[in-house]
Amino acid sequence: MCGIFGGNPELLCDDPEGLLLHRGPDQQGRTMVSSGAQAPFMLGQTRLNVVYKGNVPTPMTRNGATVVFNGEIYNWRELRSDLETIGYDFETQTDTEVALYAYLEWGERCLDRFNGMFALAIWSGGELFIARDRIGKKPVFYTHAGGQFAFASELKCFRKLDFMEVQICENLEFYFDEYTPFQSIRSLKPGEFLKYSPESNRLTLQTWWHLPDGAADIHEEDEAVDGFLALFEDACRLRLAADVPVTVFLSGGTDSSLIQAVLGCDITYTVQFEEFRETIDESSLVKEFAADLGFDARIVVPSREDFLATLPEVARHIEYPVGSFSVYPLFCLARQMRQDGFVVAISGEGADELFNGYFRNELLLAEDDRIADDLRGPYGPLCSKYFGSGLARFCRMATRRGLGGVPALVDFLGHIWDDDASLSRNLRRVEASVFLQPLLTMADRMSMANSIEVRNPYLDYRLIEFSARLADNLRWRDGQGKWVVRRALRRLVGDDLGIVRRKIKHGLPTPANQWLFNKHTFDRREWNHILLGECLRQLGLSHSDVTTAGV
Repeated sequence: MCGIFGGNPELLCDDPEGLLLHRGPDQQGRTMVSSGAQAPFMLGQTRLNVVYKGNVPTPMTRNGATVVFNGEIYNWRELRSDLETIGYDFETQTDTEVALYAYLEWGERCLDRFNGMFALAIWSGGELFIARDRIGKKPVFYTHAGGQFAFASELKCFRKLDFMEVQICENLEFYFDEYTPFQSIRSLKPGEFLKYSPESNRLTLQTWWHLPDGAADIHEEDEAVDGFLALFEDACRLRLAADVPVTVFLSGGTDSSLIQAVLGCDITYTVQFEEFRETIDESSLVKEFAADLGFDARIVVPSREDFLATLPEVARHIEYPVGSFSVYPLFCLARQMRQDGFVVAISGEGADELFNGYFRNELLLAEDDRIADDLRGPYGPLCSKYFGSGLARFCRMATRRGLGGVPALVDFLGHIWDDDASLSRNLRRVEASVFLQPLLTMADRMSMANSIEVRNPYLDYRLIEFSARLADNLRWRDGQGKWVVRRALRRLVGDDLGIVRRKIKHGLPTPANQWLFNKHTFDRREWNHILLGECLRQLGLSHSDVTTAGV
């Protein structure tokens, strides 16, 4: 895992390597790829050695082209074999070299061949190519102003940061797609690439991948579970490959438990807050699971004192609110893992979004079941007016600005919602394309803050495609989502463990409101205000020449 940056140096801080050191403590480097009559243009990278522990050229240049790369291409060995057959010679055992040669051979279409998480930038033939992985696991931000261009893995690398509110992000309490809290700084969207020519100052953007949503052609239960497990086990196998120790972020829930059931890692990590011991008890479920499978379940127990001491560091790395209390426990998990010598963690992001797993999904789908006859009956128009569309009902639940925020959210999400599709499929589409993004931001930032790489087998693009093929009742049934995932877990561990019998999903909350305001509530508004203020303060402190208007 790495940090990348580049472009016109005057748009970036003087020491982006230092600001991104946590993302790549093992190697750092930069190179000028254009100078002379044109304004200087550079590429730079910090590197965390994961797949190959030896040093490699950073940035890497081959055949007159230069690459900086953040992430992992899990099928790089197969791609390397294909490229060797074509005639390419390799000097390193890295996916970075494979990515560069793949681009030189296949151009932008090389992205279709990659199975992984990545943000990469390639300078070739006087043009810069930057791409982000399908679902947005790895970040890249850019600015294009005044005839110049620059990019970086994190916002703190940009010299000028002018705070700007974004209304749709205010409504949701998180940033996504191209939006950031700063004027002139944009995020490359998931599944998007750009091309930039310094000579003409021309920038073009193109979406290279869309969330698949084909016809549901899997209806049989056994076919669904067999197909899911085959893909999931292979996705886990690919993500186990590393030259450093690998562990699992393990909760008492279905998603991470299935990962551990497949991988059987010797050591796992779980968060348990003493304040939630009576209401959200993850540790007892995990310990029961550990005793059954025979692994070491390490429980991390954060405290209020540590939370207050760590908040500035958390804010410095997260950079902007993500609409969640989970930033702190994720930081604690990654910190303890790193202290214990681990460098890679396997985590369960994506299952809820792809398979209708959230309580809000279950609630809406159960309501849809109950009101179906009313909507088809003689008073259908009246009932439709009363209940509202599926999109309106979802937006009433999703907005963080009360009913007044619903119309704007309905307008914004309308292009994603398909009135001819089922509610189950629409929820999958909206959750995976929008609401997943801040969770991936959080996972990336809190892990990389501790020089930890997080891998997500549920977000293997083959599983994403598979989820689109399922009939609705293979995702949601009997009031619960993730039917196929739950059935897969039962097949591997049986019916008796608490992780299987558990019906309530708690997520990964933090007693932040209790610690800060003496309130036993999970309302995030006050927490987000505090976090945003601290983020802006930390960005201002991160380097002396940054401008943070509105701090």
